[in-house]
Amino acid sequence: MRWVESLVLVSVPPFVAGVLYRPAMGVLDVLDLWKGWWIPPQIAGRLPRAVIPSAADVDGYGRDLHAPVGTAPATLQEHWRRGIRRSWGIEAWLLVFVMLPAALVATFALTGLFLTVHPSSSEDPEFLQRNTLLTFSLCAGLGSAAVLWVYRSMHLYRRRVGESLPLTSAVDLARLLRKCQEAADGTIPLLELDRHVTRHTNRLGWFAEYGVDREQRRKALRPHIAGVQQALEREMSNALRDGPEAVPRLARLVATLLDRSVQGRWMGLLDEADLPETPADLVTARESRHDRAVVLAGSVAAVLIVGAATAADLPASVVAPAALTALIGPAVMWGSEKLGTPREHHGALRAALAPAAEPAGSTGEPPAPAPAP
Repeated sequence: MRWVESLVLVSVPPFVAGVLYRPAMGVLDVLDLWKGWWIPPQIAGRLPRAVIPSAADVDGYGRDLHAPVGTAPATLQEHWRRGIRRSWGIEAWLLVFVMLPAALVATFALTGLFLTVHPSSSEDPEFLQRNTLLTFSLCAGLGSAAVLWVYRSMHLYRRRVGESLPLTSAVDLARLLRKCQEAADGTIPLLELDRHVTRHTNRLGWFAEYGVDREQRRKALRPHIAGVQQALEREMSNALRDGPEAVPRLARLVATLLDRSVQGRWMGLLDEADLPETPADLVTARESRHDRAVVLAGSVAAVLIVGAATAADLPASVVAPAALTALIGPAVMWGSEKLGTPREHHGALRAALAPAAEPAGSTGEPPAPAPAP
């Protein structure tokens, strides 16, 4: 019966999270909190210049990089106000309704797992020793529920970011153009600018996937967005190779994107001369089903090993490395780079197996010599 109870405790929390996720998000969608309507426009209009430039300095915006923005200052200001409200709404939704619930459940799971490994830290260690398998099963179920909740939310987050890009692109590109100015002046390193460029190219990919409803329109939009992504990545690579003096070429593309996105020219964000000649693949930064299967296989194997070892009363110093090996092993053998490089996995395995390789009670020091008879 212990195994039946353990199976129930492992499977019920993720099942409940999977069943409740869609109704919970459906209720929240009625309120549309992620759209940022609850943010007063007065607050969005009084942001510091570090977030949104004022209308006064838009006239010279980008001119230091020889990449002036041609859109009228009043139009830019209105797009920035609406975009910042939507951006804040999406990030607030992600924090309050995704990260906080998952962190709370994960905290309960980790606390229970710690007490399972170290029952002497609890008020009733004898109870935990008698119910080690059941306690671990509940912890595994809660942890799986937290992972499932976050994973399903990440797909919804990408969709909402992609759908909202017509509103938020002006804010993103204004920040990116400011980062180009700072990189050209040597205020920030070029690798930080590269992170901002990658962030915007990913959002462009999500827009190509989710920003247009009609499939015929998406098929026509994807090749152009893929070319825009490749053009940005190419100029960023040139800047990393040639140094800050190559940043103005990237800034010119960013300024063009800013103007055309405000005008709604999503099928003509860049001129044909700026786009690559060879066709490019769309960058969407989405997880593959193969990676999900690898992670699931490792998790199931780790749970089975821990359950069998606990039933056999094996010590925790042996169970933990074996479970970590089962968890990371499939990612080492069959996972992609999104799950981490093999060197990182091997380092984690060596760190976990090193304590188990030492005999129990060993301190790493040579044994004291036996006293002479």
